[in-house]
Amino acid sequence: MQMKNTSNPVVKAATDAAPKGSESPVKCLRFYVGKEHLRRFDFNENGHPMSIYHLYPTLADWVGKEAPDKVNPRSHDEDCLNTNVAKAIEETIREWPQDFHLANRGGTVLVKSLQFDPTSGMVELFVEDEELHGMADGATTDAVVAKVQRELAAGKQFLALRKEEIPPFMKEARLHIEVIVGLDNRDRIGRLVLGRNTSRQVKSWSMADFKGLFDWIRDILERPRGPFMERVGYEENAGKEVTILDVLSYLTLFHSQWDAKGGEKRKAPTIAYSSKGRLDAQLQNESLQSGYKALSPILEDILRLYDHVYANFDKAYNEAVGPGAKLGRRQGVESRKNKTPVTLPLTGTKSNYAIPSGLIFPLLASLRCLVDYDAKGNARWKRECDPFKFFDNHGADIMGGLWEQVDLLGGNPQTAGKKKAVYTTLHDRARLLLQDDIANSVMK
Repeated sequence: MQMKNTSNPVVKAATDAAPKGSESPVKCLRFYVGKEHLRRFDFNENGHPMSIYHLYPTLADWVGKEAPDKVNPRSHDEDCLNTNVAKAIEETIREWPQDFHLANRGGTVLVKSLQFDPTSGMVELFVEDEELHGMADGATTDAVVAKVQRELAAGKQFLALRKEEIPPFMKEARLHIEVIVGLDNRDRIGRLVLGRNTSRQVKSWSMADFKGLFDWIRDILERPRGPFMERVGYEENAGKEVTILDVLSYLTLFHSQWDAKGGEKRKAPTIAYSSKGRLDAQLQNESLQSGYKALSPILEDILRLYDHVYANFDKAYNEAVGPGAKLGRRQGVESRKNKTPVTLPLTGTKSNYAIPSGLIFPLLASLRCLVDYDAKGNARWKRECDPFKFFDNHGADIMGGLWEQVDLLGGNPQTAGKKKAVYTTLHDRARLLLQDDIANSVMK
């Protein structure tokens, strides 16, 4: 490896055009920095040149949120501005601007190329492919800078402000921007992003999304005009009530790995409830991947089914327990009657009760008995069985089994969600009810 420290970087003419040889749409980030606040280091690794620049523009010159951040495994929507970290960043900008470049690590930007004009002091960063280029680290800081600039602009574009309209603290605070040119290997970018995002550990499922492991799920749920489009968060800080881990937990309840085979010890999907935060590891397990992907044809049905079971929980409970049943008095259940009802974020369905997941999951898992597979191994519902009607018809019977088990466990929903016996009992009951339905249809 060769490294060179160049105090006066190589001069390139500034231009509005894309880098030579580029055919893709290119985003250009243009700002002033001045040659005294720019340094360049060159590396050559087995014939692959790479340059790393360190720049210190003021917050009056750098424009926040101009650089795309898809390459960053965390989402940096408005919700990230409510964190204690974001509030501390803003306090430093406003109260101690002279120390901002010392107190804040700054940002790392991957670009196709950089051009600098030492005469004007203008820098141009060219972002060609947003899957490879953009803000790889420091996007929370960048979002805070954008927030402060937006508030100062008061409805105008920050760059449109006159010099005298920009407060002194924005001219004094400098942001350290590390710009890397020539890094286009996704594996190396992944290691860079994981290594840089250590001030607060990147969630493993955010990295799984970066690696593309959720792409097949995203393709289904985010298809144009799909019922769940933009309702699921695939990365940390996405600001969605339902995350990809929720989706994986529902799919795990239906995974074929739980079906008993021969003399093997019977299994139950308790992991879907007790270890939801680590379910991305299940999807990364090559021996389990095909079982998850086999559920693709019924993925959206499973999501709707969760909400259906939730919204009809009280009806099934009343039928199972009998007249005068008080669901709201059960441990962990909250009545919302005469209050704001629960709105389920995936379908918008309303419920008069807040139901713990420890009660919903075993019920939903019992419906795995309705899943069949075609000759290609793709999931479908057995004999064109409608799972929604099945629950409407038999939910009370299955619910009765649930409460028998819950009462044996002292009424605690959290314990119920972790107990194998609860899942196996309900699955067996649903399977027998299905067999009765099939027998009755044959007799007719």
